[in-house]
Amino acid sequence: MNTDTGRTPLRVIVIDGDRRACDATIALCRQSGLRVNGWAHDGATGLELIESLPAAPDLVILELRLPDMDGADLLLALSMLAPATSVVICSAVCEQIQDSALTLATTLGLRALGAVRKPAQAAALLAAIGDCARAGPTGLPAPRKEAPLILPVLAAAHVRDAIRHSEFELHYQPKVAVYDGALQGAEALLRWRVPDRSLLAPGSFLAQIEAMGMMDQVTMEVMRLALRDWQAWSRAGLALPLSVNLSPLSLTDPHLARQLIDAVAQACVPPAYLTFEVVEHAEVADLATALRVLIKLRLHGFGLSLDDYGAGHASMLRLARFPFSELKLDRQLVHQAWQRPHLKPLLRHAIATARELGVTSVAEGIETPEDLALLRELGCDQAQGYLVARPMPAEAMPGWHLDQLRASANLTPSRQDDQRSRVVPLRRPGRRSPTDGDRNR
Repeated sequence: MNTDTGRTPLRVIVIDGDRRACDATIALCRQSGLRVNGWAHDGATGLELIESLPAAPDLVILELRLPDMDGADLLLALSMLAPATSVVICSAVCEQIQDSALTLATTLGLRALGAVRKPAQAAALLAAIGDCARAGPTGLPAPRKEAPLILPVLAAAHVRDAIRHSEFELHYQPKVAVYDGALQGAEALLRWRVPDRSLLAPGSFLAQIEAMGMMDQVTMEVMRLALRDWQAWSRAGLALPLSVNLSPLSLTDPHLARQLIDAVAQACVPPAYLTFEVVEHAEVADLATALRVLIKLRLHGFGLSLDDYGAGHASMLRLARFPFSELKLDRQLVHQAWQRPHLKPLLRHAIATARELGVTSVAEGIETPEDLALLRELGCDQAQGYLVARPMPAEAMPGWHLDQLRASANLTPSRQDDQRSRVVPLRRPGRRSPTDGDRNR
C-alpha cells in the first residue's frame, strides 16, 4: 500500500507487550510510509510517550493485554489524554472482545478504525492503517454526527407558534431494494427551522416536546406535511411509500388512531402507502391502549415498523405482541458488520426472523459497499443509509429518483419521459396484502 499522497506522513504510536509482534507492526507501518513516533511495551510507558509529544499522534495501534494494565483502562486513559485519536486494535484476544473494545473506544470519543487478530496479516493491518491514511494527518476529522444544538427551555407556546408559522419541515431519506437498488420508499425526518438559527435535527428539541406533552400535536403536523409532499410527488408521477415516526408516548392517546385515519382519508392518500415507525427501545406505558391504536391502524391498511430493532430490549417479545409489518434493523447492528464477525450471526438471525414472520426487513446505517454486500448475502429486503442517499428536502426527491433511474438504465433522452412517470410498486408479486397481515413493498 502506498500512502504517499504528498501530505505530511501520519504519526503512529505502537503499544504492544509482545516485542516481536511490536517490531513487526512497526515494520509494516514504515513500509506504508507512516512515521513511527515511538513504541512502548506497556500501557504506562505508552501513555507517557504520547504525553511527551508536542502533538497527539494520528494513530495508536495497541494490544489489549499488556503487562501493567488491560486494554479497557488503556483506552480510557488514552481518551482523556488525546481525545479523538484514531485507534487500531491488534490483539490475540477473541473477535468479540476486540469488537467490544472498538465500541468502548467509540463511546469514549476515540476514532475506532478496526481490529486485527494476531498474528496480524499484513493486508488486514494495512487496510486498517489505510483508513487513517485516507483521513489525513493530525486534526482528524470530527465524527460525522455532531452534538446537537439544544434549544433553550421550550414552552408550549413556542411549539404552537412553530406549527402556526410553518417552522417544521420534513426531509426524506430513500429506502431501496437490496437486490437491485430500486426505490422502495422514504422515511420522513422532522426538522425545525427556528428563526435566526440553522435547521435543527430532532435531537435538539424532541425530548422537550415529549416532556411537555405536545407530541401528538407535532405528530399531526408531521402527517400534514408528509401527506402534502406525497400528493405533490403523486402529481409528478411518483407514488412513493412513506414512513413516519410515531412516538411511544403517542400510543397512550386512544384518539390518535382515528385522527391519523381521518387525516389520511381527507388527503385521499391510500393508507397502504404509509408506514408508522415505532421506536423499539422505548417503553409503552399503557399496553392495552397501545395495542388498540396499533391494531386499528393495521386494520385500516397502514403499515407498522418496529424501529431500532437490536438496539433496545425485549425485541422478540414486542414482535410477538404488536402487529408489525416491517422490521427495521438498527444502525449499531448493521454498520460495518462485514468486518465484525460476531455480529454477522445476529444480523442473519434478525433477517431470518423477519422472513419467517412474513415482514419486510430494512437495514439502517448503510455506509459502505461491504455493508450492502453482506445484507444482500443475508437476504435483507431493503437498505437505508448514506451509501444510498442522505436526507433531502421533499422537492429534491423526484429529481433524485430520476437521476437514479438514468444511472441504472443508462437512459437515452428519448426514454426519459417514459421513466419520469414510473410509479414505485407498492408490493412485490406473490406477497399478501397489508390487510392480510403483511405490508411488503
